[in-house]
Amino acid sequence: MPPAEAQARGAALLAPIALLALGPYLALWGLPDPPFPTDPGGILLFLSAFTIGVVLHEALHGLGHVWGGASWPDVRFGVHWAALTPFAECTVPTQARSYRRTLALPGLVLGAGPLGVGLVTGSWPPTFYGFLMLVAAAGDLLILWILVGVPADAWVQDHPRQVGCLVVDDAGPDPPPPVSDDDLPDATAGDSSPSFLQLLLLAALSAVAAAVGFVIALG
Repeated sequence: MPPAEAQARGAALLAPIALLALGPYLALWGLPDPPFPTDPGGILLFLSAFTIGVVLHEALHGLGHVWGGASWPDVRFGVHWAALTPFAECTVPTQARSYRRTLALPGLVLGAGPLGVGLVTGSWPPTFYGFLMLVAAAGDLLILWILVGVPADAWVQDHPRQVGCLVVDDAGPDPPPPVSDDDLPDATAGDSSPSFLQLLLLAALSAVAAAVGFVIALG
């Protein structure tokens, strides 16, 4: 899907991610006062941490691709300037199991990790930071949803033009040749984009998980 569309679809997950990420903390510890830094030093520190987190997000994607069998020269970093979206694109196929791991790495390390620390310790800054990093990983979550049902040994490659991926070959011991931009037709329909029903189901599942978190926290 085009980067701008991916951003819009990721934004649709903002509310359920907020419920799931922040709900248990607010139920356990309440909202701090003030919830955000107000002094210039605190604001600068937070913005710096967020910027570093965005860079680390893409670096973790790159590390995941290399972990999955690619080499660093096979990973291309850049920014989709039209949508202000940074990316780490692997230009060779990797197996779906490692591709899924690559997608999940930033959300787990930068999102779920700080979120868990904040929830256990009652510290708001890592909790909110983890929430923001989970929001940044919403696009990765969408692609993971798209890949449901793809065999773990199938060969998957980042789409050369858009946000998302291509299943380039069935399971096999040897990687297939990479797909380049020249190999694609002029118009590539986004058949693999999640439907509205899929997004609705994902939002409902997240809301249920958040509700369970509230019940556990309040119990």
